[in-house]
Amino acid sequence: MTIAEQLIKEGMEKGIEKGILEGKKKAAKNFLKLGLTVKQVAEAAELSIEEVEQLKKEIKN
Repeated sequence: MTIAEQLIKEGMEKGIEKGILEGKKKAAKNFLKLGLTVKQVAEAAELSIEEVEQLKKEIKN
């Protein structure tokens, strides 16, 4: 595999990871809007409690 191919592969992997994280955050925000607790949202969206608390603050603003 050439260096260029390796860089493209790494870029694609990072992009996919970012997309998955954004999807989890969007789902978490929706769960919070439905009234689930921070702990429930963290478990359902596979995020940390700290991340969910930050998202909850973003929703309020």
